[in-house]
Amino acid sequence: MFPVKRFLRAICLPAVALVSLPLATAQHGNHDGEEEHDHSRLTDVYLPPQVSTFPERPAPLFEWGNGFLEPGPLKEPIRLPTGAIWSPNLIVWGTARSGLSTRSAKDSDAAQWANRLDLFAQAKLSPTERFVIGLRPLDKNGVFSGYDLKEGDSADGFNLDVQTFFFEGDFGEIFPGLDREDTRALDIGFGIGRQPVNFQEGILINDVVDAFTVTRNSLRFGGLSNFRATALFAWDEIAPAGGEDPEGGMLGVLTAADFTESYVEVDLLTTFSDNPDIGNGLYGGIGATQRFGEMASTFRANASISLDDDSTVIDDGLLLTSVLSWVPHGTHDGGGDNLYVGSFLGIDNFTSASRGPSAPGPLANIGILFAATGLGNIGAPISPQGADVIGGSVGYQQIMHGGRSQIIYEAGLRLSTDNEDDNTIAVGARYRKAIGQRMILTLDAFAGNDAIDDNFIGGRVEILWRL
Repeated sequence: MFPVKRFLRAICLPAVALVSLPLATAQHGNHDGEEEHDHSRLTDVYLPPQVSTFPERPAPLFEWGNGFLEPGPLKEPIRLPTGAIWSPNLIVWGTARSGLSTRSAKDSDAAQWANRLDLFAQAKLSPTERFVIGLRPLDKNGVFSGYDLKEGDSADGFNLDVQTFFFEGDFGEIFPGLDREDTRALDIGFGIGRQPVNFQEGILINDVVDAFTVTRNSLRFGGLSNFRATALFAWDEIAPAGGEDPEGGMLGVLTAADFTESYVEVDLLTTFSDNPDIGNGLYGGIGATQRFGEMASTFRANASISLDDDSTVIDDGLLLTSVLSWVPHGTHDGGGDNLYVGSFLGIDNFTSASRGPSAPGPLANIGILFAATGLGNIGAPISPQGADVIGGSVGYQQIMHGGRSQIIYEAGLRLSTDNEDDNTIAVGARYRKAIGQRMILTLDAFAGNDAIDDNFIGGRVEILWRL
């Protein structure tokens, strides 16, 4: 009988060896010759992490437990009876700001040295559960510790009031044993306490309020890649149109959806009060962010309706805003420059559902000329209020020194639609530079004309220090 197996072995083994030889050579041999012809080839030589050029980690003021972004072994975690795994750690951090501001006009001059300190402590139990407490000991109700250089008076805003204190977590992560297969949609986020609330880029609401929130995220239906819905109930620290209402409350439903071409936010809020001078209000906002070719765009419409005729605070109004931006070709220093155009139209008197005493007005996102600094009492060059107005801004942001510094040039216009004596036009510039790992220097300069001050000019210098 013909030896078939011996014949196949004699033919196949040399053939396999001939085919495998080039492959083995490409993987384990002749690296120099291969790399000469294929620069995209991954090397087989082990390289350790290249961290020699990494900057040293800037540690917070205080930390206990697993350090914030600190390399090394993790501490032994705690297993709760619910099945949750907690690795507690505590960090304390903050931001210190100090600045000199000035504004000079025909009939009025102002110059002020102001200081602000934001301190926070976070007890983090897990990636989804944490307690946060915050203080602002150098300013209170719009009074910033410092000195009025024009009047020669000192200002004292010292206080130990708790500005922020809340707990947030995820129900499904606290009780993982209820859904070990992760199929029951129990990942429901919640927060309770005095917490910052900011929606529609601060136009609809921008304040710190005592509230309870429930959020359901990562919902997918109807072709959406993600849908988020938040229910909000607030019972204290509410300030409709910027005036605090200790007798008021607020309810809201706040949603956001990721479509294929756009990110859309739809929010609805109502405020209620036993104070007849404030009354009840209804607020709504819709915003859409998307790209048109190389242009990024955001359009927003926010409305307020007073539900009581006697209210002296809440008013009816509609505010339309848009911001367009794009990176011009050929600008690559530090990540590319940015050209932007902002515009707005205010019909009647839109009022926000709640706005903190140091929060900027609803037009703050239009540009640097409209944005208050949040430091001191010298306001923005152009008023950020949106009652019966039309206008906009055009600006250019230049990134320099590998992103370590930048300068913004801007021109802005605000025209009243019912009072020609309330028109303002201004130009300004802002320079920012990072100093080391923790400090930022800011220089502002502006000049303009309005019906109240005629011609005006001003500037600001500020040092910000990350603690």
